[in-house]
Amino acid sequence: MKKISEMVKDQSSLFKLTGLTVVPKAARAPKQKDTKRNYREEENDSQLALFNVMAHYRDVRNTGGSPQLVQIAQSLILCGLPYRSTPETRVERIARQGDGTFIRVTFYALARDAQGNQIPMPFGADRTLLHFGIDKAIKLQSNFISIDNPTDYLLAIGKTLSGNNYAALRESLRRLSGLSIVVERFAPGKSGHDETRQTLPVLEAAYIPSRLDKDTPNALEIPCGLRFGENFFNEINRHHVPFPWELLSKLSAKPQMQDIILNLHRRSFAAKTTTTVPWEYLRQQMWHDDSNRRRIRERFHKAIELLKTAWPELNAEAKTRGLLIGPPHGGKHLFDPYLAETKYLESDSLPH
Repeated sequence: MKKISEMVKDQSSLFKLTGLTVVPKAARAPKQKDTKRNYREEENDSQLALFNVMAHYRDVRNTGGSPQLVQIAQSLILCGLPYRSTPETRVERIARQGDGTFIRVTFYALARDAQGNQIPMPFGADRTLLHFGIDKAIKLQSNFISIDNPTDYLLAIGKTLSGNNYAALRESLRRLSGLSIVVERFAPGKSGHDETRQTLPVLEAAYIPSRLDKDTPNALEIPCGLRFGENFFNEINRHHVPFPWELLSKLSAKPQMQDIILNLHRRSFAAKTTTTVPWEYLRQQMWHDDSNRRRIRERFHKAIELLKTAWPELNAEAKTRGLLIGPPHGGKHLFDPYLAETKYLESDSLPH
């Protein structure tokens, strides 16, 4: 697979000399019915589309435009959901600091369907739906989020209003409806670690109709939607991080890239000096099932390369020993820190 920088070099006609704005790609001949899918071509198109979004964001940023920011639960940035479907009902993630302080988030899938079958652990793009709901809850200051009009979410992430997309959204809601987490924080004490621990049902109630579409009848005559658990709602109100929705929504189909970019943004803003985060720490934090250090490093390298298109001041590099990251060059963050939505960025006590 080509790196983004190589794709840019190969298709230099896509870029104006005055900046990094991407112009539309040349039209391809329409595909015939029986044409075999070209997965490499589709992946290249996907990467170029992401590059286009990043370049557009940089243009808006350079002209002083204010992005639409959404609030992301910090515990879900530090410790993320699985990337692929898993039969596991318990998944653990750990985020560590060099001083021995760390946070452990354990995800539990607790729900079963009408036949008693286990409803799987949320994974992949389910995290974007969860981010969307959390942001809505924080802004409305209400732990109940209506889904009477599911088209809002599909349109917000650029999906068509097709039956398949409504069905996929319903399955995401079902998986999230059974999710519970335990958040544990540990700090070095005199004779071990000082500990805090919270069990947080993400949702304390959910109504999910058997068919989800824009004309879904409310058969039970109760509000159709999701109610976040009180403790989880309090947690996300205390600890959340703003991020541009334009970037988050376009990364929905690439959850691993989304997680890494959120992580880079959070670490950069929190950094006081330039430090190296060992790859083992990042493996424990983001994906336990892959111990290949070279592969982890390459994923971060690609994410840094992509994010620098929107934010060239990012001070990060995927080194042999770990992620080298520090405050952004010139103190220029991904968006202006004075925006009202950034007020929580420096008021937390979670590991960086």
